[in-house]
Amino acid sequence: MPAVQFSGLASGLNTTEIIGAIMGAERIPVMRIENENRELRSQVKILDELTGALSNLSGKSEALGTLGDFLSYKGSITDSEKATVTAGGEAVPGTYSLNITQLAAAQRTYSTTFSDETASLTSSDTTLTISMNGEDTEVEVEAGTSLNDLVGLINGSGANVTAGLMYDGSDYRLQVVGNETGADNAITFDDGDMTLDLSNTVQAAVDAQFDLDGIDITSATNTVTDALAGVALELKEVTTSEETIRIEPDPELVKTKVTEFVDAYNEVINIIRSQQGEGKGGDTLNGDSSLRTVEQQLQSLVTSPVNDLTDSNGDQLALGRLGIETQRDGTLLVSDTDLSSFLAEDFRLAATIFVGEPENEVDGLAAQLDDLIDGYTQSSDGLLSIRKDGINSRIDSNQDRIATQEAYLERFEANLRNQYTQLESTMSALQSQQQYLARFLLG
Repeated sequence: MPAVQFSGLASGLNTTEIIGAIMGAERIPVMRIENENRELRSQVKILDELTGALSNLSGKSEALGTLGDFLSYKGSITDSEKATVTAGGEAVPGTYSLNITQLAAAQRTYSTTFSDETASLTSSDTTLTISMNGEDTEVEVEAGTSLNDLVGLINGSGANVTAGLMYDGSDYRLQVVGNETGADNAITFDDGDMTLDLSNTVQAAVDAQFDLDGIDITSATNTVTDALAGVALELKEVTTSEETIRIEPDPELVKTKVTEFVDAYNEVINIIRSQQGEGKGGDTLNGDSSLRTVEQQLQSLVTSPVNDLTDSNGDQLALGRLGIETQRDGTLLVSDTDLSSFLAEDFRLAATIFVGEPENEVDGLAAQLDDLIDGYTQSSDGLLSIRKDGINSRIDSNQDRIATQEAYLERFEANLRNQYTQLESTMSALQSQQQYLARFLLG
């Protein structure tokens, strides 16, 4: 049961305000620790933001990190209704002739006609065997199975086909279609004692047939990825005349990737720079050595020659050759004119800056940057991860101090209230005695 509080009824003192003032003074150390934790949590948030920006920078760098990524090409064809062309970084620029004489197709076969889809196909148990690409699938058919039932049995058998029914207005036919194109995926049937007569193949399984630069090529599918290095052809129609395929560099896509890389780098630098300067409080990382290390190492990497890579004249390769220069505030700026000029002059040499020379085990800027960022962001021993763990440890320690201090304040306040309650009780008793004596003496 809580102690009775008189709140100055006997003494005339406002004990509630007095206790509140005393407790306010006693809480000052706790308030200081809580404010410190607010600042520390703000610092953790900044480190999280910087870590995210560095991860984004790493991703943009990786998008330029291999020849296949950097060397962007575009493909075109004179008639896109006949075929489409998609070129990757491993493509070889050039002009090629294309003639398509046959598209790849999957087999499509129909049974004989049946007037009733629900009538029994067999009076005894039997087996339908579907053979495709050297593999037999046996479909167990029970007595009394109907044409409609058989569709479900085939589709659930695991055979690489799809079955269905066709209705011509008076009769039904079982339709079986191969799921894959190409001559190797031709289908044969053994219908046991059923009279399906699956011999009406209206579309045979055939390979695509075409020629590139007069060289005959076959493909099991209409999507051809191995005829030209780094190029995917999607064959759509048989041609009646020669089509021309063009593979050429796509500098605009490269410029987009480079610009995205620069923007990601600038985001990192801007986060670091926003922590610096006069008037920055404890809720920032102003003067933090970890951030200075990140900034200095990044700037050193992007302004230095890349692993002593050189061009044919012996001139060193660096980002500056691509028209990327460092500004006074530490950010990078891309000269579209210089970048376009360098890409037009030597597309592959431009890639070397980011890619390096893998054949000679020489890293480019992308791999170096990736290693550097890993050293900052790895969860176990990354520079920023260690810094964040240190701040979180201080926050946890402060929380323990706050809990201890709060327990002390709770006891201290209880003692104060008890003391003032006793004071009021004593003064009330004295006042009663005084009144009694006054009445006795004045009798």
